[in-house]
Amino acid sequence: MVKVLEYVFEELNTVPNFPETAYRALKMLEDENVNFEKLAQVIRYDATITANFLKLVNSAYIGLRRKVESLSQAFALLGLNQIRFFLVAACAGQYLNRALHGYGLSPYEVWLHSLGSGVFAELIAEKVKARNPDHVFTAALLHDIGKLVLDLFVGGELEVIRELVKDEGLTFMEAEIMVLGTDHAIVGAELLRRWGFPQETIFAVRAHHDEDWMVQNQTAAIVALSNMLTNLVGIGMGADGLSYRVPSKLLKVAGLKDRELFSIITEGFKRYQNIKENLLSQAR
Repeated sequence: MVKVLEYVFEELNTVPNFPETAYRALKMLEDENVNFEKLAQVIRYDATITANFLKLVNSAYIGLRRKVESLSQAFALLGLNQIRFFLVAACAGQYLNRALHGYGLSPYEVWLHSLGSGVFAELIAEKVKARNPDHVFTAALLHDIGKLVLDLFVGGELEVIRELVKDEGLTFMEAEIMVLGTDHAIVGAELLRRWGFPQETIFAVRAHHDEDWMVQNQTAAIVALSNMLTNLVGIGMGADGLSYRVPSKLLKVAGLKDRELFSIITEGFKRYQNIKENLLSQAR
């Protein structure tokens, strides 16, 4: 088991780094008075990120009356939180666009689950006026990045994990740890640490299935809840599905009341469907 864990952590070095362009842009966005002209200058030299960013903006639910054709035009129409969200989403696709056979997910489902979690996280952050929305968006969009690593390097063991969940009544995380000595949240958090992300983002990814850790701060609670809601409405729900437990005080730590949850689910799913349908129409 120790050898498996050591092997996985060694192989993390082979995963391509998070784009330097995006990381520089996110650092600039920490300043509420960011110069948007300079921000555009940083991003536009990465053609892939720029194209994906504009594609997502034009597919979104923000009610634009005309097509956005440049970063400067987008920045003039979006708030800082929306810019952060679309920037991370524009980068996440390159990591989450492959099948995760061990988790029973196609590339399309992997990406949609990430996007759905990000949409729910954005909505909840808006609703509760989250203290650190930038950390929320990033962690929600990248929360399952560890699954990519485990599927790449120890995918053959995931069938054993699924059998343990089915036959022994374990949660998926408990089964991952039993078989691998680690789980996808730990691996994902370690990858983000090596990429240089803020500690709060790393912690939220690490905590998103841990019943005790996910209620330690608001960011972790929102990310965990967003993942649960995405599974609940059936967006990219793989073999791990609903094989997790929900702490009773999760909503309180996130800043939500029970009566607000239904509207969050309906509005979040509506936003997600809007993005999904527009992305599909652009791809045709």
